[in-house]
Amino acid sequence: MLNKLKRIINIINNNKYLKLLLIQLLILLVLVLIFVFVNSSLINIIPSCYWYENYGIHCFSCGSTRCIINFINGNLFSSFLSNPFTFILIIYLFSLDLLYIINTILDKKYLKFFYPKWWYVIIYFSLWAIYTVIINILNFA
Repeated sequence: MLNKLKRIINIINNNKYLKLLLIQLLILLVLVLIFVFVNSSLINIIPSCYWYENYGIHCFSCGSTRCIINFINGNLFSSFLSNPFTFILIIYLFSLDLLYIINTILDKKYLKFFYPKWWYVIIYFSLWAIYTVIINILNFA
């Protein structure tokens, strides 16, 4: 049994198209689970924001749940208004996945600058933190 599993893993590792297909199937499964979760009564088990309810301060991820729900339901403008940085992250990850598929199939490196770098992450989360501070200042003013 263990030898068969090792052989299957070896086949997957050696075949880039099979690996791509498995990654895409996993992403599709996660998206279906998120869609089912959002469009069922399970969404009600998500707790409300502790910081906003108790202190009136928006936390780093305030509006992210509404952003994801609106995005899944196709309300892109409402999704962007709920939390612009979560919306940008969703669009970036979908675009990155599409670019990965294209580059794997064509065996090219198109738009190589688009791939994540450590300084992209630092800049992105720094801007997100500044946005959170500005939103809280505007709410108290």
